[in-house]
Amino acid sequence: MVEFQEGTLDTLMERLCSSISDFDPEWATRCVPATEEQIQQLQDILAKYRYTIPAAYLYYLKRMGQDDGGLQETGCCDLEVDIGTVLELLSDREASDLEEGLFNPMVTNLEGVYVAESFEKYLFRKAFHMYMRGLTYREFTSSPVCRHHEKNRIENCRTCAYCGDTVEERMDFIHRMAEAYGLKKAWFSDRAHFICYHANYAFEIDVCQGYSASFSCNDEELWKQVRYRIGLFPDFLRA
Repeated sequence: MVEFQEGTLDTLMERLCSSISDFDPEWATRCVPATEEQIQQLQDILAKYRYTIPAAYLYYLKRMGQDDGGLQETGCCDLEVDIGTVLELLSDREASDLEEGLFNPMVTNLEGVYVAESFEKYLFRKAFHMYMRGLTYREFTSSPVCRHHEKNRIENCRTCAYCGDTVEERMDFIHRMAEAYGLKKAWFSDRAHFICYHANYAFEIDVCQGYSASFSCNDEELWKQVRYRIGLFPDFLRA
């Protein structure tokens, strides 16, 4: 069973590489680190505004800053983190812009949309997505906060089990349902992403905007069982 290893920040790259190598032994050979000159150029830009390169990002740059071997090739809310793109973007930005995006404790993309609680968790979630892509059977579904939200807004929307107006309310609903099903949350989950994995499957629920669920496995029978249920998402969580 693949294991996404938790540990101290100074072991971030070792843990990330070890975790991905469990299911893609050739991945590390595709990674290209940033050059010392590129890292220094970035530091010089940030120094003008009294910033330093965050530790997690610096570890990333030194290991795969030019090419991360396809780590971030999925999703519509990916960050621009390769050193070439970051240098190009920062060259035209004002000091106020540097308070957003990669250099915040809470990571957002260029549009200011929440992506992850930390850069470390973001990287491990992308590694998890790589793992999911490698499994044989995959299913994805999404749902607005409530299928009848407009119709029921006044009458009975307040009683809807999955009609949370905020990310926190939606995640609280997911946590309660996960506890009922005995699902254990992975350490790199965050306030908007509930992730769990087992020897037989990998599962993620995103509550950034409504609900979306992704499920992958190598077991055809398990996939057939889940495929129907996940198609009813989020209703299936109330079963």
